[in-house]
Amino acid sequence: MNPYGQWQQGGAAPSIFGALPSLPATNPPTAMPDSVTFTFTNFKTTILNSTILGPQQRTAYRVVTEPTAPACTIFKDNESRNVAMLQWQPHPTVEIRGVATKQRVRDWLRLSSDQSRRVMEVHGVQYAWAPVNGFICLSKVQSTAPRVLARIARVPNMVILEMTQEAMQAGMLEPCLVAAALMTCGHNID
Repeated sequence: MNPYGQWQQGGAAPSIFGALPSLPATNPPTAMPDSVTFTFTNFKTTILNSTILGPQQRTAYRVVTEPTAPACTIFKDNESRNVAMLQWQPHPTVEIRGVATKQRVRDWLRLSSDQSRRVMEVHGVQYAWAPVNGFICLSKVQSTAPRVLARIARVPNMVILEMTQEAMQAGMLEPCLVAAALMTCGHNID
């Protein structure tokens, strides 16, 4: 079951494979305070071939799936270094430099038992992605007062990832970029 399927909003443009709602172009999301925004753009049919713009709208990363090797997606930084890899066959796997050794996506971004959120571990800390007010929001699992550390939004022709300074300082950027792509790409990740 896709816990994000409930996000279809009446009258809104269809989302990427039903995973996220599309917000009207005239109503872009209001930025989170104290956040840094990364935008997946220049889709070439899929978010798995896109450019990720960072602050000041400069290219920060590229997501590349070669037509000659469609079973592999590479995340490259602005110096063309590989920072993460997704392999789609026979089962989706993920590997993120310095964060996650090669493992099945369903284990790294696992669906909770009640199917309401996806949990990932980064640098020994568990975080959960869950739907909140039209976004997919990230918070720490073991927190007495959970607060949003990052969130994903789908707007026409873009996917936006906003991250707090706390999340950036905790080394969450690349894991969050990979998670955003995985949750919006349309592939079965379980």
